[in-house]
Amino acid sequence: MKIRSYCIFSLLLLCTVTATAQSKKDSIKTIMLEVPAGLRVGVDLTRFVIPFFQPYRRDATVTLDARYKDRIYFAADLSYNLVDHSDTNYTYKSSGVGISIGANYNLLKKQVPKENFMVYGGFKYGFSLFTYEVPGYNIHSDYWGDYVGSVGSTTKTGHWVELSLGIKVEVLKNLYLGWSLHDRILLNRALAKSDFPPLIIPGFGKGYKGNAFDVQYTISYLFPLYKVKQQMKLK
Repeated sequence: MKIRSYCIFSLLLLCTVTATAQSKKDSIKTIMLEVPAGLRVGVDLTRFVIPFFQPYRRDATVTLDARYKDRIYFAADLSYNLVDHSDTNYTYKSSGVGISIGANYNLLKKQVPKENFMVYGGFKYGFSLFTYEVPGYNIHSDYWGDYVGSVGSTTKTGHWVELSLGIKVEVLKNLYLGWSLHDRILLNRALAKSDFPPLIIPGFGKGYKGNAFDVQYTISYLFPLYKVKQQMKLK
């Protein structure tokens, strides 16, 4: 009798838990809403600070992203770099452009429509085309004596992959502020290990390193051009 009573009690308890869980599940409805989306265009404000620390550099970066699905965004960065450096050891000049293309994934699950902020992770492929030269350099040696030389103008390309983590917040209607961390890995590392590696690879960073870490702080504006479907849960 005790065993039978225990079994009956266990069965009733299981039915109760199952019914409660099903009731709770039924009370949460998922619907799809169409929300405004479009092209978000921004600039990296940190590029304007660089000349205060490295007066020989001029940089500019434009950021782009466009929402593709509920949590997926196509993304790209367009970069320009100009370097004119001179000291007692060498003179260096370069200029070029870079582009990185990929996608960002919003890590936040939307709970209400038009929730205009995101925490995201991203992956991009980067390409750069630039020209640099060393008009003159001096090598000082007490044993061999001093040597003066130069490296003529040469055009190079850079290739890298990039991982990023960031956040974007809408502070005014369609106006966003954001910051992000970027880790870039140079694919053609022979460029960084050459006898005279580039000082800067546009869009990547220091050309004499195989890995570059960067921080961006952006201000951007969203041009609402279309709508996408966004999943929302109603309780």
